[in-house]
Amino acid sequence: MSHNLDLKEIERRVQHSAYQDGLLELFLGGYLLLIGGMLATESKLTPFSVFLVFLLNPLFERAKSRYIYPRIGYVKFQEEKGTDPKGIATVAIGFLIVLLGSIGLFTLAMGKERGWSFWFDYFVPVFAGFMMAIGPFWLGQTYGLKRGYVLAALFPLGGILIPVLGVATGYAAIGFECLLVGLVILVSGVIMFTRFLRKYPAEESPDVTI
Repeated sequence: MSHNLDLKEIERRVQHSAYQDGLLELFLGGYLLLIGGMLATESKLTPFSVFLVFLLNPLFERAKSRYIYPRIGYVKFQEEKGTDPKGIATVAIGFLIVLLGSIGLFTLAMGKERGWSFWFDYFVPVFAGFMMAIGPFWLGQTYGLKRGYVLAALFPLGGILIPVLGVATGYAAIGFECLLVGLVILVSGVIMFTRFLRKYPAEESPDVTI
């Protein structure tokens, strides 16, 4: 048991180190800026931007192979059991129930027209912020990345402040939310990636399997 715990701790520390090069922030920040710009301007091309997600992983791995692995090596962990699809479906259904159920609550409390308007203009951006905060929060909790908690707080905070301050509402507010967080992530990524390249000169390193 202690042996397994030690391996888990080693994996956690290695994964923590793997997220210190800033490359993830560069990709994620750029993607959020793209999505945010489309949503904020209500571009008709916004639905097609979803397909870009499928290009991110191969491009990310190619960038890793080009800039990261030659400097610090490549560590591959043993395959673990895949994510339970039933668990994902349960969470997705739960979010959908909350989202749709809130429509009824707002319309019941404020009237049909006013309740719908408030739900779309103010509740949806906040709800989207909490949904987008799940990923950064998971990274912070799993690998001890403190900036994950910061980003997890920025998403819902932006979802609250942007509509309240009158910057934008509805889908456009989600766009400005993505622009705000994306800019923060991109700037931090540029700083981290620049420091990484200076700290680790390129050199060939053998692959290691744990």
